[in-house]
Amino acid sequence: MGAFLLVALLAAASPSSAFAQGPGDVESARVLFVQGAKLAREGRWEEARALYSRSLEIKPAPLTHYSLGVAQKELGHLADALASFRAFLAEPSTPATAPYVGPAREAVAALERRVGRATIAVRPGKVDGLTLLVDGKPVRGAPGRAIALDPGAHEVVASAPGFRSTAARFTVAAGGAVEVPIALVRSAASAARTPAAGGGLSAEADSSSASSRGALPIVVMGVGGAFFTGGAVLGLSGLKQAGSAPTSAGSDASAARAKGIIGDVLGGVGLATVGLGLYLLLDEPAPSAPQTGGVGPWLGASGSGVEVRF
Repeated sequence: MGAFLLVALLAAASPSSAFAQGPGDVESARVLFVQGAKLAREGRWEEARALYSRSLEIKPAPLTHYSLGVAQKELGHLADALASFRAFLAEPSTPATAPYVGPAREAVAALERRVGRATIAVRPGKVDGLTLLVDGKPVRGAPGRAIALDPGAHEVVASAPGFRSTAARFTVAAGGAVEVPIALVRSAASAARTPAAGGGLSAEADSSSASSRGALPIVVMGVGGAFFTGGAVLGLSGLKQAGSAPTSAGSDASAARAKGIIGDVLGGVGLATVGLGLYLLLDEPAPSAPQTGGVGPWLGASGSGVEVRF
C-alpha cells in the first residue's frame, strides 16, 4: 500500500483513543493530525512531519506514530522513521490500527537493512553523569550500545562533570556499523583534586611538586652562602680583635679566639650546605616533555572518522 493512500486512510482515522489530559487536548491533537495528513497528501512532507510531531507532544497515539514514520521515511530520516514504526508496533493492536501492522513491520524490516549503526566507546568505562549527544540529540540507553543512524557523516559529543567535553566525527555506511572511541580527559580543577591511578599525583600536582623540587637546591645554596658569609665576617672580626688585644692572655684575646672558632664553624657549615645544594641541583632529573592533546584517525568495518581529544 502506497504512502499517499496510507496517509489518506490515517486522516480519516484520526487518533482519538490515546491518553490525554482533557477534551481540549484531544481536539488539539486531532486538528494537528488532520492538517498533517492533508499536507502529506500534497507531498509536503516536512510540514506534515512537524504537525505530526506536535500532535504527539500533546497526545501520543499509535496512528500518529505511524503517520510520523511515513513522513520521516519520505524525508530520508531513516533512523527516526524506524523508531516511529517501532513505537507504533509496540502499542496493542486495535481494529483501527490493525490494517497498518503489516505495512509497519515491512517498513521496519526494510529500514533495518538501510540504517547504519554506531557504538560509542567511552573511556574510562564508568563515568557518573555522562551525557552523549549525536548530531545535537541526546543518546538514549547506556553507552556502548549500538544506535541507529542515517547513513553519512555524524558528530558525537561526550561530557561529564569533572571532565572536558570531547567531540568525535565519524561516518557510517548504509547497513554498516562502526565503533567510535572517545577518551575523556579530566578538567584542570578536577585533576588537581584527584589522585592518579596507583596513588600518584595528578599532572597538575606533579608539575607543582616538580617546581618545588627545582627551587629547593637554590634555597639550600642560599642558606649555605649566608652561613659562610657570617662565619667569614665573624672570623675576620676575631682576628682584628686579637691583633689589638694588649696581651694574649687577657679577656680581649679570649673573646677574639671565641669569635674565630665560631666563625670557622659557621664557615664550615656554610660550605657544607652550599655543597649539598649544588649536589641537589646537579641531581635534579630533566623535565619531561609536556603531554598535549591528539588527533588520531580510525577505521571501522563500514565507516571511518577521526577521534579528537582535548
